Formats: sequence, C-alpha cells, structure tokens
Amino acid sequence: MVSRRNFLKTSAACLAIPAALGMSNTLWGQPTNLRVRKNLMTLADNDPFFEKYGEAVKAMHALPDTDLRSWWGQATIHANYCQHGTLNFVSWHRPYIAMFEEICGELIGDSNFALHYWDWSQNNGIIPNPFYDNPLLNVTHWNDPGEYNGINWGQIDSLPIRALQKGTGLQSDPVRSGSFTERNLQNILRQSSFLNFSNMLERQPHNNGHVIAGFPARGLPGHIGDGLSPLDPVFWMHHSMVDYMWAEWQSAGNTTQDNDETYSDMFVDKNGNPITFTSRQVRDFTKLGYTYDDLIGKERFEAMLKNVEISSAFQATLAEQLKSAKPVSLGTKKASITASVGEETSLSAKTTNLLRNLQSSRVFRTTLAGKKLLATEGARIIAVLKNVGWPQGGNNGLVVNVFVNCPYLTPETPSTDPHYAGSFGFFGSAKMTSIEHGSRVMVDITAPLTAQAGAGRLNDDIKVQLMPINAAAESKNTASFTVTDLEILRLD
Repeated sequence: MVSRRNFLKTSAACLAIPAALGMSNTLWGQPTNLRVRKNLMTLADNDPFFEKYGEAVKAMHALPDTDLRSWWGQATIHANYCQHGTLNFVSWHRPYIAMFEEICGELIGDSNFALHYWDWSQNNGIIPNPFYDNPLLNVTHWNDPGEYNGINWGQIDSLPIRALQKGTGLQSDPVRSGSFTERNLQNILRQSSFLNFSNMLERQPHNNGHVIAGFPARGLPGHIGDGLSPLDPVFWMHHSMVDYMWAEWQSAGNTTQDNDETYSDMFVDKNGNPITFTSRQVRDFTKLGYTYDDLIGKERFEAMLKNVEISSAFQATLAEQLKSAKPVSLGTKKASITASVGEETSLSAKTTNLLRNLQSSRVFRTTLAGKKLLATEGARIIAVLKNVGWPQGGNNGLVVNVFVNCPYLTPETPSTDPHYAGSFGFFGSAKMTSIEHGSRVMVDITAPLTAQAGAGRLNDDIKVQLMPINAAAESKNTASFTVTDLEILRLD
C-alpha cells in the first residue's frame, strides 16, 4: 500500500527531473520582417493599435458585402467553412486569421499591422476599454444583421450585442472562470498528444470564451456567441490567443497530428483573390508572415520549471520514455445520463490502483530560456466523456463545471474549490457534434485527485460530477445534454 508520505515525496521528485534536448537557443530560425502579435492585455488604452484596428474595421464595412474582404464577407467565410469539433480546428483558423490580418493591413496601408492576442489568464480576462469606448470597435455601433444559413454552421440568428460589459472579464465570476486560469492553460500546454491538446483548447477556453462573451441573460446571443462571431471585433483577438496557444505548444517541440486536408479556395488574400492552404502548410506560422512577441522564454513555461535544475544526463532516457508513452485505461463506465442546468449529474467509475498510477511519472515537452526541453512530472489522469450530445430544450450558452468526489456540490461552487477539475462548453452547431472529437470532452482531473491523495482520502472509486450552469448568471435557460460513457485514462 502506498502511504500518504511516500505519495507526496514521489510526486515532488517527479516534478524535479527535467532534461535538456541539446537544441539551439532559438526555437527555430524565424524569417525577418514578420508581423509581431503582442499581448493585448499589456497595451495602454491609447496604444495606436486600437485606432488602426478601428480604421480597418471601418474600411471593411465600406466594401460591398459581395466582396469577401468585407466585414460581412469575412464572417460568412466562418459560417460556411469553419472547422469545429475536428482535429483541424486550429489549422483551419490559422490561415483564416492570418488572411484577415493581411486584409486589415492592406486597407489601412500598414503591412506591419498585427492582430494581438487576448490573454484570458491576465487582468481577469477583461476586454480592453477601447472595444467599448471606440465606436469602430464596439459591436453595437455597426448594428450588423445576424441572420444567415451557413454551409457548415446551419441557421444562425444573433444580435449586435456583447454579453460581457465594460470592466468585466472572463474571470470576473469565480464560478465561471476556471477555463481561463493560468493553471488550466498550463494543463493544456502539457498535453503531449495533439488530440488531447486540441480537444481541451477548443472545448474549454475557446468555447467558454465565446459563450460567456456572447450569451446575455435573455434573448438571442450576441454575434460572438454564434456562427457569425467574426462580426464582433473581439473575435479576432480571441482566436489570435487560440493560435498563440498552438504556437506555444508547437514551440516546445510537440507534433501536430491533424487530418491532412486542403482548404481549397476557402479564404481570400489581401487583394480579394481566392487562396488555398493545406493543413500541413500552415503548421509553420512564420510562413504566413507573423510571429508572437514572447514565445522564447515564455513566462508560462518558466513558471512550470521554476527553481528546477536543468540537466542533460537523462536526455536519451526521457526521449525513449516519451517515444513509447501511450495512454493507459484505468476504468470505464457505460451509463446514459442527462445533465441539466443547475443540477449535479455524476458518472462513477471503478479504477485500478489509482493512487499508484497517480504517483507514476510522465514526460512532457516544454521550453525554458529559449531551449526546447523534456521534463518529467507526476502522471496526468484524464476523464474522457464520450458521446456528449448537443444541448436540447434551450440554448447552448452553458458552462459545464466538472468536479471530482465533491460531497457538497452546488451551482455556486467556485473553480477555486479543491474538488474542481475543469470546465467545458458548447460552440458550433448540433450538426458538428457527431464528427471526430466534437462529441468527446477531455478534462484533466489530476489536481483534485492529487489534493485528495495528499489528504489521505483517495481510493479507486471516482465520481466525476457535472454541474451545468448558464453563461449568464441571471439566465433562465433550461437546456440539458446527454453523456453515455466515461473513461479514466493515465497519460504517460
């Protein structure tokens, strides 16, 4: 039997054995003259970026709707061709954002114009003031219509409003903030599998960002909460952050394993000409003409390995361990459940040697001081919810909080609770949920299990609890969704 003391001792040791890969001090040789995307949250309200972006939005509105470079035209590209719930979620949106960026620069005569990223983890995830104070960046100013039937999306009906009011952010409400915390973003970046990384990035901060910013307490969603989400200028900052997360994950040496697809004439370039990209082609974002300000020596990765001795002694061993790593199933549960707003719904699974599996080690890729590294940590335990249905009986403006073995769970239990594991949401349309990982949700439950092990309260029985709540606290939405299977995985 593994004692509490041995568990804590082993866990601490696992966190302290990184190994350098012997790479150069740069992550890759980047071309010169790249557009540089910066952290939106570090910009002053009078930064020239906001005025330039507003002028670009104005210029795009001045183009005829039939011109796909126009504000409306760019939104219809998303409604017709966007990839959600697939392995190509990030690789479709990357050229979409990059071409929009080039169009903006062309229309305002600034080839260096770059779309900065909305870092959800900073400043409570508050949308900067200019998106309210500058009418050209305020979605209500343009009063764009929100009715459209997209090829991929289906019927869309949204309004030119934004649910997040000035001065409030994605983390302002502790019950709905869990997807955007530094801890959760680190959990996502530590996933070695592209399937896990992509699923968690999309279903958690991406989806919840859309619904929290887009779904008011009553009525139709704002544009950013539905398929015409690009009609809100904040959309492009949101997806710049999604792309930044992928770029960070790539910079650590992780391998993208999406479907090999060709996005034939789905986009237009800065001159309005149709342009084709492949999913493989866009993996190197520098070939699309941009980079990010602080990928090298990123604080997020440095925080992971703070005060840890860097050594190359275990380089070959860790590389082999990572090469042979594969997920291990610890237990499954087949049971069809319906989760409703404001009600706890749980799936229980009997696992095998959970405590021993939790204290095993795994290898993950990261960076520190500009070097690619292999590092080790304690095992990651993932709850996989399968066949997650699209919300019925209401709208999809939900945040689903996930807890483990919580004896006092209520709709008001915050994400700071030690039993909290993560959150996910729904963004897309019902027709998208049956494809690839669209109906699968992965949640890292390592933190609550570790806390319970440290307190001597962990056994092989796991109760994964779902608490759906509305994105807007005052909403009367009564939607529900179904889940049929639960699997508990250990990631090596």
